[in-house]
Amino acid sequence: MFMFNLEEATNYIKSWIDDFVSQPNPDLNNFPPCPYAKQAILDNKVAYDVADLDIDLFLIKKAEMWDDNIDVCCIFVPEVSSEELSRLVDSINKRYLMGNDFVALEDHPDDEENINGVIMNNGKYPIVLMQRLSKIQMFSGFLKKKGYYDVWSKENLDDVVNWRTHHEDLQEI
Repeated sequence: MFMFNLEEATNYIKSWIDDFVSQPNPDLNNFPPCPYAKQAILDNKVAYDVADLDIDLFLIKKAEMWDDNIDVCCIFVPEVSSEELSRLVDSINKRYLMGNDFVALEDHPDDEENINGVIMNNGKYPIVLMQRLSKIQMFSGFLKKKGYYDVWSKENLDDVVNWRTHHEDLQEI
């Protein structure tokens, strides 16, 4: 049986954010993969948690008990396949989270996310990044105006960004 160590995983993600996510990248128009991550860490606005087996219920409870002093919660989901994590996150976004001003974004080491030749995944842990939908939309809009998405393909934009802008349509599904 796999023994998950939250402290070790959290330290790994913090190092990934510091060493990669917060560093300007020439293949990303000289932007860091996430221009806001470093400041969120410095301001202590990132929380870390571990989901139990019922990810849907876990994310609903997390939304109901959300602390608005937190910008993003990094939720580790050990021992889940990339297909299952993607399916679960897509479903709970449509059924509950987005209608309640939240969004969950998954990152799985077996599901590579390549933006203009840059592998964006953390590479080690299946995680869900949960945050307020209104905030991610607002900051995404700021980045768009600055040219952040200029080197992204239409497919990347659709997979990562555009689907969030049409979330009202998802409530009817």
